[in-house]
Amino acid sequence: MLKNYFKIAWRNLRRNKIYSAINILGLATGISACILIFLFVQDELTYERHFSQADRIVRVVSSIRMQENLDKFAYTPFKLAQTIGDNYPAAETVTKILPIGKQTLWVAGKAFNQENLFFADSNFFKVFDYPFLLGNPETALKAPKTIVLTEDLAIKLFGSTAAAMGQMLQFSKNEHLVTGVVANPQHSHLQPEGFLSAITLGKGSTEINAPTSITNWLALNWYTYVLLKDKNQIPALQQQLFDLSRNTINPWIKENELTASQTFYLQPIRDIHLNPEWKDQTATYGQKAYVYIFSFVAIFLLLIACINYMNLATARSAKRAREVGLRKVVGAYRSQIVRQFIGESILITLFAVLLALALVEILLPPFNTLTNKNFSYTYFTEGSSGLVLLGIVVFVGLVAGSYPAFFLSGFKPAEVLKSDKSPQGSNALLRKFLVVLQFTISLILIIGTLVVYSQMQFIKNANLGFKKEQVFVIDIPVGDTTLIRKLPHLKQELLNNPAVAKVANAANIPGGTISDLITLIEKDGKQEERTSFVLAGDYDFLDLLGISVLEGRNFSRETPTDLKGGVLVNQAMVRKMGWQDSPIGKRILFSDWDAKVIGVVNDFHYTSLHTTIDPLIIALAPTSPGYLLVRVNTTNLPATLRFVQEKWKAFDPNHPIEYFFLDEYFNQQYRTEDKMLTIFGYFAALTIIIACLGLFGLTSFTAEQRTREIGIRKVLGSSVADIMMLLSRDFALLVIISIALATPIAWYGMHRWLQDFAYRTPLSLWTFLIAGVFAMVIAMLTVSLQAAKAATANPIKALRSE
Repeated sequence: MLKNYFKIAWRNLRRNKIYSAINILGLATGISACILIFLFVQDELTYERHFSQADRIVRVVSSIRMQENLDKFAYTPFKLAQTIGDNYPAAETVTKILPIGKQTLWVAGKAFNQENLFFADSNFFKVFDYPFLLGNPETALKAPKTIVLTEDLAIKLFGSTAAAMGQMLQFSKNEHLVTGVVANPQHSHLQPEGFLSAITLGKGSTEINAPTSITNWLALNWYTYVLLKDKNQIPALQQQLFDLSRNTINPWIKENELTASQTFYLQPIRDIHLNPEWKDQTATYGQKAYVYIFSFVAIFLLLIACINYMNLATARSAKRAREVGLRKVVGAYRSQIVRQFIGESILITLFAVLLALALVEILLPPFNTLTNKNFSYTYFTEGSSGLVLLGIVVFVGLVAGSYPAFFLSGFKPAEVLKSDKSPQGSNALLRKFLVVLQFTISLILIIGTLVVYSQMQFIKNANLGFKKEQVFVIDIPVGDTTLIRKLPHLKQELLNNPAVAKVANAANIPGGTISDLITLIEKDGKQEERTSFVLAGDYDFLDLLGISVLEGRNFSRETPTDLKGGVLVNQAMVRKMGWQDSPIGKRILFSDWDAKVIGVVNDFHYTSLHTTIDPLIIALAPTSPGYLLVRVNTTNLPATLRFVQEKWKAFDPNHPIEYFFLDEYFNQQYRTEDKMLTIFGYFAALTIIIACLGLFGLTSFTAEQRTREIGIRKVLGSSVADIMMLLSRDFALLVIISIALATPIAWYGMHRWLQDFAYRTPLSLWTFLIAGVFAMVIAMLTVSLQAAKAATANPIKALRSE
């Protein structure tokens, strides 16, 4: 019986090639997009899953309240890890790591600039079981001055993983022994490339970034992770940390005459990737909102494709009515007819899935580039993926085929065998509802795409308060003091070229990692604790960026006390502190600085427009390693770049020049939104294409049903334009209803999305009008193709049998 159902279904597909092609193409387009989105969503939801103990690993995070401010940090004090390990039985193993930013590694006299290096204690690989390609995880970090490399870094430094083992490399004037090579990290909030033994910091070495005080509970610089004995012990350990803050840490803070309070929280590592609420200098975060959005988009695309099938199947009811009537006359039960039509639907879906897999194979490379992922076709050979595909076939086949099956099987033989027409009942009304639903979904996606595009244009063209154009930035290798001493000479050499306007060096730059420090700031004769961002550069740094000093003065070479004795602050700092009198002369203490405010600069965006401009301290660091900024005043940029490259090569032949443009670097903060805009746009276009495919098919069948009516109207004198208007009018009304429904839904959704930006473009009425007009034009063009064909047909053919 089942074989017979599929045989009949196959005959129907061959008999109705255009109808079948429209359905298969529409379903294949929706399914292929759904599969790509599924890959993306699954990838985002599987971070940390490769660690075998991931369900028992938590990260300890810090919440510090100072005055009216509440700051959330992913890093913790040095001594917290040992305190947890020594006192709380719920913890099986505790580890801590210290990020050390950009560094220079030396191998056989050759320098390599490297980021994503960490100091890690000997427990790290007990908690995070990275696959070791070479070496022993139990002993790799037990000795001082040892280092474990990732596979990529080992190949970069030594040519191969095998060649790296047992070799020495120099870091911060110390030789380090390579004791292990691990597989490259994947699907993790941590993306380390090298682990240095944390015990090195306690052996009198000259390693940088060692904590100045390991007893200070407010010195937040280490990341602390706990491997629990049982994943259900999170509440118990959390309560013990609350008690630690209440009974030990906050009394210590009060004894030191500070007013801050500190609390620790536990965060399961599986929750880190999609929850970026804790300030973190190391994590690569995803966006939970985009996971939800694209999940809904996948469902919508599949739903639109299913609606197409339902629309076309019910519109063809007149063609199938006589078939159903005859089958019932010869004894077929309704349940048998239902199974026949659902079988036909599943067969169409099966063909659509095969076509969709071919489309996915073609689209995977550009999709990988767009999402910065590494999906491969081998994914579909996995058992779970096969089940997903089978589920899609069954789901789409049942959803798309169920209503047509029950509708067609309900025809009464006596009625359908008397004429060529099928009983319409509420069928026409349902088809109209489905068309409205299709275009409503499409319009929501189009409006969303336009709003995201407007916001991206707004933030990329906003006045940042500094000039980022015509500036390229050279990475200065860290740890080479000879190189730092020679910097003034290089600056002068560059300034000798008329195409170079200004040169400055800085420890950090707008758009990059900027330190967020706990500071003591004078107010009303007392020192108040605050968290402040600190930007450090040389005497020419502010001038190069076009940042104005509004009050007081800039750093001066004529004033030696400016070095660690003078700082500038931004307007946001003045407002936050509520200084009623002049801020000049106010005392600020941070790190090992005891300085006074010598000037106030205009507010400028040193981070993305996702956040407001926070209080900022600008410190003088004329010999700080980090970046060399070069502003050019020429349109012949290639020639200027060649000049700079030649000077750099003569200046430092050991370090190949590495540079980037400041405007591009700053805009990288929006790369997630850029990628999502592109993906959103593609899927919005797909929804329109799928909807129009269905509309095209539906219009053709509507015109076919009204062939005799059109013939009579033409005989009675109706023009081609009149006939086209007649056929288009109903569909135009449906699109207008869709616009009315989509507008408030899209407005609410995009209003919520824009709340993620501190600075945002207003929702414009023009955005909704453009989307509505676009949808109407596309729909009318689609309908007009079939309407014109019907309107220009010879009426004699339509009325021949009358």
